Amino acid sequence: MGGKHKVANRTKNNARPSSSGRSAELLGSSIPQFIGFSGVKDSNLGLAGFSLGTTEELDASLDPNIQLGLQELAELLKNSEQESVKAVLPVWPRFYNNLATDVDNRVREASHNVHHQIVLKAKRNIAPFLKQLMAPWFTSIYDTYPPAASTAFQAFKDAFPKNKFQEAIVHCQEEILSYINDKLLVQTAQTLSNTKQVSAEDAEAKYERSFDILPPRLLFVLGKNNIQNVASLNNDIVSNSKFWKLAKHKVPPVRAAWFKVLTIICQKAVFLLDGKSPQVVSAVIGNLEENEPTVLPYVWEALLLMTSNIKEWWTFVNGDKLFFPKLWKILKQGGQGNATVIYPSLLPLISHFPPTINENSHQFYNTFFENLRLGLKQKTVTSSRSESVAVATAFIECLQYVTLIKQTEIPLCKTLIKNHLLATIEWCLIEDQASYKSIFNQITSLVVFWNRNSQSETFNICMEFFFENVSDLFHEILFNVKDNINYDIVSTCLKQMEFLQSLKHISKPKRQFKVTFSNEQPEIVDNAPDTTNSVIESDKRYLKRLNLLVFNTCADYVKYIEEKKSKELFEHLCSLIVEFDTKNFFLDLHHKMKQKDEDAQFMDIYNNLLYKWLTMSELCCKQVVDLIFLLFMYVNGDDKAFILRTLLEVCNDDCLGWCISEALSHPHSKEASVRAWLQNDKVSAFLVSICEKEINDECPPELDVLFKLALTENEDGEIIDKLTTVLDNFADYSLTIDSCSSRAAYICALIYTENLLLTYSDKLLLSLFKLACKSHINTEVISTETVYEVNTAWQDAITLLSTSLSKAEIQVLTAKFANVIEDEYLNNEIEENHLDHLTNVIVTYLRAIYRSLPLSLGDFLIIFLNRTFIPDWKSSISNLCKVSEYVSGNLSSPFGKIETPTVVEEVDILKYFAWTFVKHGVVASNLKDQFEEEDDGEEFEDSNKKPVIILNVVDDSDEYTLSTLYDICIAQSYLKNFKNTKRYEEILHYYVLTEMNFKETINNSDSVFLSKLRQKKCINDGWFWCKAAYCLYSDMVTQPLKDIFNEFVKDVTEKDNVGVIHLTQVFSEHIDYDDVQNQFSAVGNAIVLRSLIHCNEIDVQIAEVFKEIEKIRRQNIPQFLYDPQYCTNLAWERSQEIVEIIRLCSSLMRNKFTSLSRRHWDFGVLSLVSWASNCLKGWASYEKYEFQALLSAIVSLFTNTDNQIQKIKEDNVKSDYIDEWEQILVESIHADLAQLWLNLAEKLETNPNIIHFPLIREVGTVVDNIRQSFIFKFNDSSMAKWTKFLKRSCSLLISPQPALQLWGYKMLHELVPGLIKIDAEAVNTNTPHRKGLIFEQFKEKLVETQDIVNTMLMGFKLGEDSCRVEPSTDSFTYTFAYLLMWDVLLTLCEQSAAELRYQYADWLRNEDLLTNFLNNLFRLMPSKVLHFNESGRQSKRFKKYFMSKPDMDIKDSYNSDKIEYIVCWLYALVLSQLPALVRQWWTNLDTKVAQVVDKITSAYISPYLTLQELNDVMKHHSKFKNMSIKVHPSVGEVVAIYTVDEAQMELVITLPVNYPLGSLEVQCDRQIGGTTHKQWLLQLKKCVLHQNGRLSDGLALWNNNLDKKFDGVEECYICFAVLHPGTYQLPKLSCQTCKKKFHSACLVRFQNGAGFH
Repeated sequence: MGGKHKVANRTKNNARPSSSGRSAELLGSSIPQFIGFSGVKDSNLGLAGFSLGTTEELDASLDPNIQLGLQELAELLKNSEQESVKAVLPVWPRFYNNLATDVDNRVREASHNVHHQIVLKAKRNIAPFLKQLMAPWFTSIYDTYPPAASTAFQAFKDAFPKNKFQEAIVHCQEEILSYINDKLLVQTAQTLSNTKQVSAEDAEAKYERSFDILPPRLLFVLGKNNIQNVASLNNDIVSNSKFWKLAKHKVPPVRAAWFKVLTIICQKAVFLLDGKSPQVVSAVIGNLEENEPTVLPYVWEALLLMTSNIKEWWTFVNGDKLFFPKLWKILKQGGQGNATVIYPSLLPLISHFPPTINENSHQFYNTFFENLRLGLKQKTVTSSRSESVAVATAFIECLQYVTLIKQTEIPLCKTLIKNHLLATIEWCLIEDQASYKSIFNQITSLVVFWNRNSQSETFNICMEFFFENVSDLFHEILFNVKDNINYDIVSTCLKQMEFLQSLKHISKPKRQFKVTFSNEQPEIVDNAPDTTNSVIESDKRYLKRLNLLVFNTCADYVKYIEEKKSKELFEHLCSLIVEFDTKNFFLDLHHKMKQKDEDAQFMDIYNNLLYKWLTMSELCCKQVVDLIFLLFMYVNGDDKAFILRTLLEVCNDDCLGWCISEALSHPHSKEASVRAWLQNDKVSAFLVSICEKEINDECPPELDVLFKLALTENEDGEIIDKLTTVLDNFADYSLTIDSCSSRAAYICALIYTENLLLTYSDKLLLSLFKLACKSHINTEVISTETVYEVNTAWQDAITLLSTSLSKAEIQVLTAKFANVIEDEYLNNEIEENHLDHLTNVIVTYLRAIYRSLPLSLGDFLIIFLNRTFIPDWKSSISNLCKVSEYVSGNLSSPFGKIETPTVVEEVDILKYFAWTFVKHGVVASNLKDQFEEEDDGEEFEDSNKKPVIILNVVDDSDEYTLSTLYDICIAQSYLKNFKNTKRYEEILHYYVLTEMNFKETINNSDSVFLSKLRQKKCINDGWFWCKAAYCLYSDMVTQPLKDIFNEFVKDVTEKDNVGVIHLTQVFSEHIDYDDVQNQFSAVGNAIVLRSLIHCNEIDVQIAEVFKEIEKIRRQNIPQFLYDPQYCTNLAWERSQEIVEIIRLCSSLMRNKFTSLSRRHWDFGVLSLVSWASNCLKGWASYEKYEFQALLSAIVSLFTNTDNQIQKIKEDNVKSDYIDEWEQILVESIHADLAQLWLNLAEKLETNPNIIHFPLIREVGTVVDNIRQSFIFKFNDSSMAKWTKFLKRSCSLLISPQPALQLWGYKMLHELVPGLIKIDAEAVNTNTPHRKGLIFEQFKEKLVETQDIVNTMLMGFKLGEDSCRVEPSTDSFTYTFAYLLMWDVLLTLCEQSAAELRYQYADWLRNEDLLTNFLNNLFRLMPSKVLHFNESGRQSKRFKKYFMSKPDMDIKDSYNSDKIEYIVCWLYALVLSQLPALVRQWWTNLDTKVAQVVDKITSAYISPYLTLQELNDVMKHHSKFKNMSIKVHPSVGEVVAIYTVDEAQMELVITLPVNYPLGSLEVQCDRQIGGTTHKQWLLQLKKCVLHQNGRLSDGLALWNNNLDKKFDGVEECYICFAVLHPGTYQLPKLSCQTCKKKFHSACLVRFQNGAGFH
């Protein structure tokens, strides 16, 4: 114990031994050691004697790993040659005999696998050994383990052809029988297995299994002759006493196998039982009470075979003492749970009963059926359907058989019917059990048998006797004559009704045919037609008898109702009357009444019976009304009127509802008197009240059905009005809207028909359509099925009406539907799902119209799409975009004034473009839906064929296409010029969708559309039609744009055609100057030249145009220079000449500056001085479009000129233009434009109109060229003081328009250098500004916006939640302003010197503003940044957010993404400029939040800032004295070596991974003797960690301290540093007592007690 297991020797590379060796190893202990197969062969080891000693010897040596060995042996045999396998054959039978019966299932399966492989390989060579193998092989086919049996059988199939199968068995039958004999009669459980190797349980199981698989199989396969050939062997088995003892074996499988053998012997070889009849009878009857389910079927099968094969079997047993008592016990117990096995055998069994039973047949059969009935009542039978059916079937079959063989004994038959059949029926009716239906069905088959054989007097008597007694039985049970305790009248009557219905449903008789043969041709002759007719006649007599039984039963019900005054039987009474002959019931009832009173009339049934019941509260019920209306069908017109009139007199609401329900049902609803009755006021009022209850969800279930039926009788439309009210206000009826909608859909199909049309108006139809237009219907309020019903209802109605109404009438109806669509569109939020839904609704409507009026589809399309709100919106938006294009200079208007756009709300602009999306979605939809295409079989056609869309089948399809294209171009202009409007993002979304869908549709357009675009639109109308042409041919239908332009303008002869001018402006990038051959005036030539300014070699054209310009200038110089005194009533054309000349000058400055002549330069810049000055004078006219265009052009001229001057200055190009511009011109122009900016800012900041957006965008660009030096230079009245610009800029930051916010932001950025200069002078001279640091100027607005942002973000959890600020909201305005202001403050810190930055940081610390700022940044940071670790990767887009400043172009769009970009950038900026303050904030955070901050900083910012710090150190290393620097970027390390003479001091600084949040690691490896460097190292860390200094600042401080120390300068004895860490000043103030020098800042802190004690 505890020792190591020995490891087996392994082959090379630890591989397993070969399969043959491994198999030999595993089988080695189980196979005797022979010298070789040849030795085996010579030893003649066969199975001729089947030595048991050999088996024991083998068993004793079986190894536990035998299964694995067999598997590998099978694999080895599979891969072996035939000759090798042949060598195994002599020894294999010996092993196979043993292994094939092993106790282990898997071993047996594996042995058969090996045998199978031997069979496949050896083939015919197995023949000499077949007799040795056949016995275990054949018996193994029936192994109880299916895999083993299957493998053995497969080997058999592969060994023998199908036709040789039996021959092989016959050939070896003696060996098989010997094997069986040995197993059955010689072996025992102990001898069959080796008890040393096998447990007693396994040995017993093996022994028992041999009985199941051995005995019966051979007899099944062999024929009678073959069995007789080996009769001696079989007789040896059958004659053995041990064989007969197996019938009483204690193990059920053994008994089952024995009886199985007996049944097979009885079938195949009954001669083997000759002389053994007593033993057979005794064995079978002795086991008759067998209750084991596995044995019982074979026992009863053997019983039947015994009684049929053994003559006079009853002579071998005492039936009265042994057989019948056992049989009665079995029957009385219901088969002891085995009825399905036993009872099907009863009928054949009684046919072989001994003739002695006829001596007292009454007693015998009464006993027999009494026991059968008792068995039927057993719980095991009643609880199982299969059991009860088996018993009931056997009971009726046996009864039928007895009545058949005892036809002459009528009293016996009557007795059996009376005592047993009727008793069984009574038991079924009274007792509560589930098997009664199967019994009823069997009884029906018995009665039908009697009826079909009624030519027999006995059967006729039996049937009459049956019906008479059943009637009496029903009467007795109903009136409880026998005083039953377990008695429920309702359930009993229900069973009576079911029994009667079972008796009614009989099978039709089958015609019988007989074939007779003649010499020539077969002939089919109808056999006994009289017999068939007699069967039909008998069925009629049967139904007559049954109807009489039913009438008697109904009469008993009526009597019971009258006596008991109970209405519980009305339902059964009605059901029976309806199920059977209704008319005859009333006739028989009338006849019965006449027997009592000869004067009784047919109506007395109503007057004396039904009406009386109706007036009695205890009997009034729906079934009484049903009976009245059943009677109603058989009375005359006066009597009908009388019945209806009396119904109104006595009815309460419930009763009236029942009456109306019956009156509305078929066939009563067709009666004129009934229809007139339904128009009665009382009936109509009742119907309306039902509708109200239905709407209020108060309608009882029994009246619910009337809601659908009642509408057609309510012609005044009151019900429809109530329904439409619910549908139109469905939100107020959430509980009942589903049912009301379903009812309305049903009613729609009733009232909108070919006959009624719009008789009931179109209210309900419109209400259903309005409901169908709702896209956001909660399925919990209105189910999906109901929505489908609603949609189907209005679609079907439209299809029908469009077929039946005139075109004018259907157009009027369509206009109402279109109004519903318009109301739904205008009064709901614009959402894509809702628009798609409306589109589908319109398309569905048009499809319905197309089915009836295909040629008029375009007329109905116009009704839906050309709505009244479209033209006004289109005009306003189009003019608005024209103004924006004009002010921006993209399109000119030289010859006519632009129409002033009316005020249009931004939401209406969205709705206009969204309607374009809907409109195109409609015309581009398939004409047929998917189901119609499938019905037409189009799925089998060419898959490349394009589907037909609505646009293809309407007239003027090109107009729809052009309209959509025009709207797309308007949308492009709007999106370009009106960014940052409230609905910008949504308009962009629908523009993209519409353009994408339009591109797919445009391929179906034809040349007509293209020619109309060229001739009618572009040339005549210009403007956006020219843009439409460009958009079409550049992006959708790609063609050479130069060719398109020439094609468009070639036929235009008109001078100054605005369409040609606009085409030139739009196509300018793709054409040359030579392509424009049209004639223009001076202003037209200026526009063309400006558009084509990019062309080469146009100096001649420039000179020609300038000649014309100078000519215009000379006409009226003051007016040309836009002097307000001369421009009061300036004509539009004259003003456009000035504007276009300025624009041309601007383009020349931008594109042709280097080639400008002196003359052109002087003209442009000198005129600019005057234009700027005059614009300032007349700035109050900024509302005018022409002034806006003029101002935009002047700003453009100024910025282009200034940019060009700055560019050539940067390039160091010498030019006279530079001096002239900088020294003479720019100050004046700058002053005018800066003041103009200030004036416009004041006017526009509060509430800018959308019409001002182009002006704001164009004029805002001037800020980029504002020079702070001029603003801070002027103090006279010619220039506002810088404080005005500062205040106005701060005020603009909270403007609701982002473009104006950028006006303020950009102006503040321009002022930053001047503001820093003011603060720097104050700090350096120790003369603080009267208002403090410049930061104080921002405090008011900063606190204001901070408070609002704090409130907005109050509910967001720091480090977890992220707030995404939506544009065009107040939250966006103040958040944007807040971030922009912090951007300016941090820029001040960034651009200020170290001393001033220290002051700024101190101010922020004291005001406690930075903490809020940082908290808000992390609440506004993108969610993907906060949780980036969850995705496992960092987005490149977000890395960019932290590393590069966002572009703040005034013409850009500013949305939520921009805010997130700014937030990320500001965090990186504040980390780089104020790291000490951020670090202080970080250390005070909760651990979880601090981890988030650390994670983001380390991932996005630290690598960048670390690299920046190291680059900064290298950048400044030349400034250090006596110190050399080494940088190791890979590890974030800086090594500074300070050298004095030959001594060195080395400083190693390591930046942390989360720099600048983490602390620096500073080490001084080498130091100069005598120096006290410790405080200097602390000072360096303090500078970097606590005073927002850069690493280069700290190194400089350390370097300077060392320099001063070695120069003999004493350190301050408060901070122990030579240079003050904040002010970098030397100690100057000396103490009068100790004569030591101190820093002034240290003394102030010391005196204030700030940390020094």
